Amino acid sequence: MRIMEERYKRYLEKAKSVIRTLDPKQNPGNVPESQTLRNQLLERDRLIMTKERESERVRLQRDHEEKLIVSAWYSLGLSLQRKSSDLRLVNTGSGQSFLARQRQNRGGGHVGVDAVK
Repeated sequence: MRIMEERYKRYLEKAKSVIRTLDPKQNPGNVPESQTLRNQLLERDRLIMTKERESERVRLQRDHEEKLIVSAWYSLGLSLQRKSSDLRLVNTGSGQSFLARQRQNRGGGHVGVDAVK
């Protein structure tokens, strides 16, 4: 019994010492270390939030630039197509459309089955 009681007391003392080392009120030496770790975590969280906001801002800016580029290409293509069609009209001579010239070449005949042949 006495051996068991001594063993029990040793275990109890060991448990108390472990509790004392883990308790920040009992052991003020651990407080600065844990506070330093908490501060580092908070700083990293702030840094992550900042990077996420910056990433979102860059993504929105890139999307806006892509839309501007697509719009510019569309406008350029449209203006080149207009120039090309205007140039073709000028090169045809009188400025008449293709159908108007065809009608003029036929001599104003009847439009019907004979005229198509």
